[in-house]
Amino acid sequence: MTEYVKTFTCSKCNKLTSGKGHLCHPNKEAGPYTCEFCEKETGDPRHVCSKMLDSIEYVCKKCGRLAAYDSLLCEPELIAED
Repeated sequence: MTEYVKTFTCSKCNKLTSGKGHLCHPNKEAGPYTCEFCEKETGDPRHVCSKMLDSIEYVCKKCGRLAAYDSLLCEPELIAED
């Protein structure tokens, strides 16, 4: 059976997002979540684990939150590699 990801519109930036929302404005009622990096179940959509830290590539230009995927932020920007 195919599992579909339900999409929503972010109330702050009007972009499409998954059920858990953007990290900038998470949908806290959509939990619990299973972290794809450590497989821990958590009710916090802003969960960060040590395995996730190696995958962080984006920063939100609005709020400064960090994420592994651009789709998790309202205004994502690649972190510069220095």
